[in-house]
Amino acid sequence: MSGSLENIADRGSVGGSQPSGKAFVWFTDTSAIADPDQLTRWESVLSEDERARHRAFRFASDRQLFLIAHALLRTTLSRYSRIEPQDWRFTLGEFGRPEIAADQRVNHPLRFNLSHTPGLAACVVARNLKVGIDVERPNRSCSVNALAKRYFTHHETQQLAKLSGEARLTRFLEYWTLKEAYTKARGGGLSIPLDSFAFRLDNERWQIDFNDTSDDPDDWQFVCFRPTADHIISLAIHRPNQPNCEVELQQAVLR
Repeated sequence: MSGSLENIADRGSVGGSQPSGKAFVWFTDTSAIADPDQLTRWESVLSEDERARHRAFRFASDRQLFLIAHALLRTTLSRYSRIEPQDWRFTLGEFGRPEIAADQRVNHPLRFNLSHTPGLAACVVARNLKVGIDVERPNRSCSVNALAKRYFTHHETQQLAKLSGEARLTRFLEYWTLKEAYTKARGGGLSIPLDSFAFRLDNERWQIDFNDTSDDPDDWQFVCFRPTADHIISLAIHRPNQPNCEVELQQAVLR
Protein backbone atom coordinates (compact mmCIF):
# COMPACT_ATOMS: atom_id res chain seq x y z
CA MET A 1 0.00 0.00 0.00
CA SER A 2 1.17 3.49 -0.69
CA GLY A 3 1.97 6.11 1.88
CA SER A 4 2.47 8.94 -0.60
CA LEU A 5 1.26 12.43 0.26
CA GLU A 6 -1.13 12.46 -2.72
CA ASN A 7 -3.22 9.54 -1.52
CA ILE A 8 -2.74 9.62 2.24
CA ALA A 9 -6.16 11.23 2.53
CA ASP A 10 -7.71 8.06 1.07
CA ARG A 11 -8.00 6.25 4.38
CA GLY A 12 -11.15 4.30 3.68
CA SER A 13 -9.69 0.84 4.30
CA VAL A 14 -8.27 1.54 7.73
CA GLY A 15 -8.33 5.15 8.82
CA GLY A 16 -11.98 5.84 9.46
CA SER A 17 -12.78 2.71 11.45
CA GLN A 18 -9.80 1.39 13.32
CA PRO A 19 -11.16 -1.46 15.45
CA SER A 20 -10.43 -1.64 19.15
CA GLY A 21 -8.32 -4.62 20.20
CA LYS A 22 -6.25 -4.64 17.03
CA ALA A 23 -2.67 -3.54 16.36
CA PHE A 24 -1.41 -2.34 12.97
CA VAL A 25 2.26 -2.71 12.10
CA TRP A 26 3.61 -0.82 9.08
CA PHE A 27 7.13 -1.16 7.74
CA THR A 28 9.09 0.28 4.85
CA ASP A 29 12.43 -0.03 3.07
CA THR A 30 14.37 3.06 4.18
CA SER A 31 16.77 2.85 1.25
CA ALA A 32 14.03 2.90 -1.41
CA ILE A 33 14.03 6.69 -1.80
CA ALA A 34 17.19 8.18 -3.26
CA ASP A 35 15.92 11.13 -5.28
CA PRO A 36 16.85 14.44 -3.52
CA ASP A 37 13.53 16.04 -4.47
CA GLN A 38 11.60 13.18 -2.87
CA LEU A 39 13.70 13.40 0.28
CA THR A 40 13.12 17.16 0.47
CA ARG A 41 9.41 16.57 0.03
CA TRP A 42 9.29 14.14 2.93
CA GLU A 43 11.37 16.45 5.06
CA SER A 44 8.60 19.03 4.69
CA VAL A 45 6.22 16.89 6.79
CA LEU A 46 8.56 16.88 9.80
CA SER A 47 8.33 19.31 12.69
CA GLU A 48 10.99 21.98 13.18
CA ASP A 49 12.55 19.90 15.95
CA GLU A 50 12.60 16.79 13.78
CA ARG A 51 14.15 18.69 10.88
CA ALA A 52 16.89 19.98 13.19
CA ARG A 53 17.59 16.46 14.46
CA HIS A 54 17.56 15.14 10.91
CA ARG A 55 20.11 17.67 9.69
CA ALA A 56 22.37 17.07 12.71
CA PHE A 57 23.33 13.58 11.54
CA ARG A 58 26.81 13.48 10.07
CA PHE A 59 26.25 10.71 7.53
CA ALA A 60 23.71 10.81 4.69
CA SER A 61 22.63 7.22 5.42
CA ASP A 62 21.70 8.16 9.00
CA ARG A 63 19.84 11.26 7.82
CA GLN A 64 17.83 9.20 5.36
CA LEU A 65 17.04 6.52 7.96
CA PHE A 66 15.73 9.13 10.41
CA LEU A 67 13.79 10.99 7.73
CA ILE A 68 11.99 7.97 6.27
CA ALA A 69 11.22 6.51 9.71
CA HIS A 70 9.55 9.70 10.91
CA ALA A 71 7.75 10.24 7.61
CA LEU A 72 6.46 6.67 7.93
CA LEU A 73 5.16 7.37 11.43
CA ARG A 74 3.39 10.57 10.46
CA THR A 75 1.74 9.14 7.34
CA THR A 76 0.75 6.00 9.25
CA LEU A 77 -0.95 7.98 12.00
CA SER A 78 -2.83 9.90 9.32
CA ARG A 79 -4.35 6.62 8.16
CA TYR A 80 -6.20 6.40 11.47
CA SER A 81 -7.28 10.00 12.07
CA ARG A 82 -8.08 12.86 9.75
CA ILE A 83 -4.98 14.86 10.56
CA GLU A 84 -2.45 15.65 7.86
CA PRO A 85 1.04 14.13 8.32
CA GLN A 86 2.71 17.50 8.87
CA ASP A 87 0.17 18.49 11.55
CA TRP A 88 0.88 15.79 14.13
CA ARG A 89 2.32 17.09 17.40
CA PHE A 90 4.01 14.95 20.05
CA THR A 91 5.04 15.22 23.68
CA LEU A 92 7.55 13.17 25.66
CA GLY A 93 6.66 11.08 28.69
CA GLU A 94 8.65 10.78 31.90
CA PHE A 95 11.20 8.43 30.34
CA GLY A 96 11.26 10.07 26.91
CA ARG A 97 8.58 8.00 25.19
CA PRO A 98 6.80 10.07 22.48
CA GLU A 99 3.01 10.33 22.68
CA ILE A 100 0.42 12.26 20.72
CA ALA A 101 -0.07 15.71 22.25
CA ALA A 102 -3.01 15.75 24.67
CA ASP A 103 -4.76 18.62 22.88
CA GLN A 104 -4.50 16.98 19.43
CA ARG A 105 -7.98 16.11 18.19
CA VAL A 106 -7.86 12.53 16.96
CA ASN A 107 -10.70 10.26 15.86
CA HIS A 108 -9.82 7.67 18.52
CA PRO A 109 -7.32 7.50 21.41
CA LEU A 110 -4.23 6.25 19.60
CA ARG A 111 -0.98 4.81 20.95
CA PHE A 112 2.05 4.27 18.75
CA ASN A 113 5.69 3.31 18.74
CA LEU A 114 8.48 3.62 16.17
CA SER A 115 11.74 1.77 15.55
CA HIS A 116 14.33 1.71 12.79
CA THR A 117 17.55 -0.01 11.83
CA PRO A 118 19.63 0.18 8.62
CA GLY A 119 17.34 -0.74 5.74
CA LEU A 120 14.06 -0.88 7.64
CA ALA A 121 11.69 1.32 9.64
CA ALA A 122 8.55 0.05 11.38
CA CYS A 123 5.82 1.53 13.52
CA VAL A 124 2.81 0.16 15.35
CA VAL A 125 -0.48 1.94 15.95
CA ALA A 126 -3.25 0.73 18.26
CA ARG A 127 -6.36 2.06 19.93
CA ASN A 128 -6.44 2.14 23.74
CA LEU A 129 -3.52 -0.28 24.01
CA LYS A 130 0.05 0.25 25.14
CA VAL A 131 2.34 -1.00 22.38
CA GLY A 132 6.07 -1.25 21.78
CA ILE A 133 8.05 -2.24 18.71
CA ASP A 134 11.71 -2.94 17.98
CA VAL A 135 13.53 -3.86 14.77
CA GLU A 136 17.03 -5.20 14.22
CA ARG A 137 19.20 -6.39 11.39
CA PRO A 138 21.37 -9.45 12.10
CA ASN A 139 24.98 -8.44 12.74
CA ARG A 140 27.12 -11.53 12.57
CA SER A 141 30.02 -9.72 14.20
CA CYS A 142 28.15 -8.88 17.41
CA SER A 143 29.32 -10.57 20.59
CA VAL A 144 26.31 -12.74 21.40
CA ASN A 145 27.97 -14.32 24.45
CA ALA A 146 29.03 -11.05 26.05
CA LEU A 147 25.73 -9.29 25.45
CA ALA A 148 23.66 -12.24 26.63
CA LYS A 149 25.75 -12.62 29.79
CA ARG A 150 25.31 -8.93 30.59
CA TYR A 151 21.63 -8.43 29.76
CA PHE A 152 19.82 -11.78 29.64
CA THR A 153 18.52 -14.08 32.36
CA HIS A 154 20.06 -17.44 33.19
CA HIS A 155 17.22 -19.23 31.43
CA GLU A 156 17.71 -17.23 28.23
CA THR A 157 21.46 -17.78 28.15
CA GLN A 158 20.87 -21.50 28.71
CA GLN A 159 18.49 -21.62 25.76
CA LEU A 160 20.98 -19.77 23.57
CA ALA A 161 23.73 -22.24 24.52
CA LYS A 162 21.66 -25.06 23.00
CA LEU A 163 21.81 -23.40 19.58
CA SER A 164 24.60 -22.59 17.16
CA GLY A 165 25.26 -20.61 14.00
CA GLU A 166 22.39 -18.77 12.35
CA ALA A 167 19.78 -20.24 14.69
CA ARG A 168 21.64 -18.90 17.70
CA LEU A 169 21.97 -15.40 16.25
CA THR A 170 18.29 -15.37 15.32
CA ARG A 171 17.19 -16.44 18.81
CA PHE A 172 19.48 -13.83 20.36
CA LEU A 173 17.89 -11.11 18.22
CA GLU A 174 14.41 -12.37 19.06
CA TYR A 175 15.19 -12.08 22.77
CA TRP A 176 16.79 -8.68 22.30
CA THR A 177 13.99 -7.12 20.24
CA LEU A 178 11.29 -8.61 22.48
CA LYS A 179 12.95 -7.07 25.52
CA GLU A 180 13.24 -3.69 23.82
CA ALA A 181 9.62 -3.83 22.64
CA TYR A 182 8.43 -4.67 26.16
CA THR A 183 10.33 -1.83 27.85
CA LYS A 184 9.06 0.59 25.20
CA ALA A 185 5.47 -0.53 25.70
CA ARG A 186 5.88 -0.10 29.46
CA GLY A 187 7.28 3.37 28.84
CA GLY A 188 10.14 2.83 31.28
CA GLY A 189 12.99 2.55 28.80
CA LEU A 190 16.39 1.87 30.36
CA SER A 191 14.91 2.16 33.87
CA ILE A 192 13.70 -1.45 33.49
CA PRO A 193 16.63 -3.91 33.76
CA LEU A 194 16.64 -6.32 30.82
CA ASP A 195 17.47 -9.25 33.09
CA SER A 196 14.45 -8.65 35.34
CA PHE A 197 12.23 -10.60 32.94
CA ALA A 198 12.68 -13.53 30.56
CA PHE A 199 11.13 -14.73 27.32
CA ARG A 200 10.34 -18.29 26.33
CA LEU A 201 8.57 -20.02 23.47
CA ASP A 202 5.53 -22.03 24.60
CA ASN A 203 3.69 -23.88 21.82
CA GLU A 204 5.14 -21.41 19.30
CA ARG A 205 3.89 -18.42 21.29
CA TRP A 206 6.16 -16.01 23.08
CA GLN A 207 5.59 -15.77 26.83
CA ILE A 208 7.16 -13.50 29.43
CA ASP A 209 8.18 -14.34 33.02
CA PHE A 210 9.05 -11.77 35.68
CA ASN A 211 11.49 -12.00 38.57
CA ASP A 212 8.95 -10.31 40.85
CA THR A 213 5.24 -9.48 40.92
CA SER A 214 5.53 -5.99 39.45
CA ASP A 215 3.72 -7.06 36.28
CA ASP A 216 1.30 -9.79 35.17
CA PRO A 217 2.47 -12.05 32.31
CA ASP A 218 -1.14 -12.75 31.31
CA ASP A 219 -1.61 -9.06 30.44
CA TRP A 220 0.91 -9.23 27.60
CA GLN A 221 1.05 -10.47 24.03
CA PHE A 222 4.25 -10.75 21.99
CA VAL A 223 4.87 -11.40 18.30
CA CYS A 224 8.01 -11.71 16.17
CA PHE A 225 8.02 -11.11 12.42
CA ARG A 226 10.56 -11.56 9.64
CA PRO A 227 9.39 -8.92 7.12
CA THR A 228 12.56 -9.45 5.08
CA ALA A 229 15.34 -12.02 5.12
CA ASP A 230 17.55 -9.41 6.79
CA HIS A 231 15.34 -8.01 9.55
CA ILE A 232 13.42 -8.98 12.68
CA ILE A 233 10.47 -7.05 14.10
CA SER A 234 9.19 -7.72 17.62
CA LEU A 235 5.94 -6.38 18.99
CA ALA A 236 4.69 -6.06 22.59
CA ILE A 237 1.02 -5.38 23.36
CA HIS A 238 -0.39 -4.67 26.80
CA ARG A 239 -3.97 -5.95 26.74
CA PRO A 240 -5.09 -6.59 30.35
CA ASN A 241 -8.34 -8.56 30.72
CA GLN A 242 -8.60 -9.01 26.96
CA PRO A 243 -8.02 -11.92 24.57
CA ASN A 244 -5.13 -11.87 22.15
CA CYS A 245 -5.25 -8.96 19.74
CA GLU A 246 -5.35 -9.34 16.01
CA VAL A 247 -2.10 -8.04 14.51
CA GLU A 248 -2.00 -6.76 10.94
CA LEU A 249 1.38 -6.41 9.19
CA GLN A 250 1.56 -4.23 6.07
CA GLN A 251 4.26 -2.69 3.93
CA ALA A 252 4.15 1.04 3.22
CA VAL A 253 5.75 2.42 0.07
CA LEU A 254 6.75 6.04 0.50
CA ARG A 255 7.23 7.82 -2.80
